[in-house]
Amino acid sequence: MERRMASRRLLRWTFLLGLACAAPAGAQAIRVANYRDGETVRFPVPLLRGELGDAALTAVTVVNTSSKRDTRELPGLAHKGRFHALAELVPGENKLLIRADKAELRLTLTYRPATNPRVVRAIYFTGRQGETRFQTPDANDPQDWRGKLDTAMKCMQTFTAERMADYGFGRTTFNLELDADGKVKVHLLKGPKAAAHYQTLTGHQLYSAVGREVARQLPHREAKDLVIPAMTRFDPNTGKALAHTALGGGDLALFGGGDLFTWPDRLADVQKAFADARAVDPKKLFSDSVGRHTYWAIASTTMGAALHELGHTFGLPHSREPHDIMTRGHDRFNRFFTLVEPPHARRKQPYEFKDGEVACWMPVSAAALAANRWFAPDDRPWRDEPRTTVRLDRAAKEVVIESDHGVRYVGVMASRPGQGTTALRAVPTGQASSAPPTRLAVPLAQLGKAPGGGTLLLKVVDGEGLATHVGEAELFAGPFVQAWRFSPITARWPDTGSFVEADDKRLEAISDAAAKADLARSKMPFVDFLQLSGSRRREQVAAYALRTIRSPQGRKVRIHTGSDDALRVWLNGKLMQSVLALRAAQADAESVEAELARGDNRLLVEVSQAGGGWGLFLRIEDPAGGKLELTDEGELVPVAPLAGPTP
Repeated sequence: MERRMASRRLLRWTFLLGLACAAPAGAQAIRVANYRDGETVRFPVPLLRGELGDAALTAVTVVNTSSKRDTRELPGLAHKGRFHALAELVPGENKLLIRADKAELRLTLTYRPATNPRVVRAIYFTGRQGETRFQTPDANDPQDWRGKLDTAMKCMQTFTAERMADYGFGRTTFNLELDADGKVKVHLLKGPKAAAHYQTLTGHQLYSAVGREVARQLPHREAKDLVIPAMTRFDPNTGKALAHTALGGGDLALFGGGDLFTWPDRLADVQKAFADARAVDPKKLFSDSVGRHTYWAIASTTMGAALHELGHTFGLPHSREPHDIMTRGHDRFNRFFTLVEPPHARRKQPYEFKDGEVACWMPVSAAALAANRWFAPDDRPWRDEPRTTVRLDRAAKEVVIESDHGVRYVGVMASRPGQGTTALRAVPTGQASSAPPTRLAVPLAQLGKAPGGGTLLLKVVDGEGLATHVGEAELFAGPFVQAWRFSPITARWPDTGSFVEADDKRLEAISDAAAKADLARSKMPFVDFLQLSGSRRREQVAAYALRTIRSPQGRKVRIHTGSDDALRVWLNGKLMQSVLALRAAQADAESVEAELARGDNRLLVEVSQAGGGWGLFLRIEDPAGGKLELTDEGELVPVAPLAGPTP
């Protein structure tokens, strides 16, 4: 897939280089490769890339003659006939004048601001005293933290838009909160403790503390937040950075501010910052630069790493692609804006990197971003009801994915205990079309196997931006019991440290009430109690589901379960399984041997819910591990094993 993508990029680049923007005589010495005259842009700061007729030139200038802002004129870089230059646009039509020595080129771009209310916010976190100063070796540092965050956020947005386009996904990117002057709104958040307190916390403790304050002081249901702590400090005595972490997930990305002194204060200084080869002594200052110890390298790694953590808030795991932002590609964030990399502590000469050595969003990450609600340019009504099913077609040796909303993205991930999840590849879905397919069959051979003894995980994103995750066990360990009769009787579960009371009389009443209910069927192996239980309560509640199993004679079986949250299982009134835990559901998390009596057997499950997800995996095997399917009539039917290798 990536070879095809690379070929498409090369053809696109060659085609665009052949386009000449409308220009007066004498302007042919400048050609813009990535924009056409009259093109509409949905974000404010495009990076113009192109060619100069005079290969000896080292600089260009972009003047936005339609702007009265201080970014009206921005410098750009040139090297051996190529140039990169930023331009900041104002809403509406922008008349740009690109100058290189005596050559000029006029280019018109129309900026139509995105209207998606889902935004990425910039937040600067301080202690209760409100001290905003960050650590710096520069005595005359202006301490312009607002300018640094404004510039960094725009760089991240621009990088994302342009690199998404380079990989065939169009200039889709996240939206930013901008004021009337086009500046990023940087929120100042004061914690309830002194700065010194936050410097004593571990990274995860700091993440939790900041998350609580964001939720309390700056609630926003449609925001992903990048938070930079002001109190990050390097302690030369211990060699450790205090109040520093790099964590992202959910709606919060947190990245320490110990290297803010290397970030550019304004757009005009972006390329200058990435050319700043001044050395940094790692014994005196925090040098997050993978051993390169220069201003430019620190700025590249840390700005790229902040974007990496934002990637996690968009649901991206790590990948295995060396230049992907979701691996160590963020160390090469600078290369997107420049053409030559300066020397550093481990390399004494400038480096003319190749196009394939620049940070990017590789297709495994880019395809997921393109399907994310935060990457839609405009506000639109979204449907929130999940409509996706993922099942194994044993006869065809395919995983069949169906969704009424259309299938936008299918990612193949690998999960290893204690090591998290890694994206392996994206399955082509035809998502560039306006109508993604409603059914997709993926051959098992295309899934491959998880490396290093891990397990596979499929992530499916539908046309409404709703994600469904299906683990290898869900696909291949089944069949699971997906049809249940839910009891109308539920119980409050206010104390997560103990189960609710359930004596024999109460359990009999619960079972009798459930037996009168209709079978409620889950489309997926995970039985979602939020969707099917009928409980009006969504938190601090225990609900019950029943199945009757008919057996022609007494026999032993093994019951495999996994739940979100706590679980109890009774067979004919006898407690067979008990797991008191706050946990995410995982298929086959535990198992127990049970003995069926001749005739009808009542299998009752209790799943207790604290908050968030709520549901159950349950399947049944014979003692030798043979798979059994529970029919709607209550019969246990053997299932033939899947022929051929499975992931």
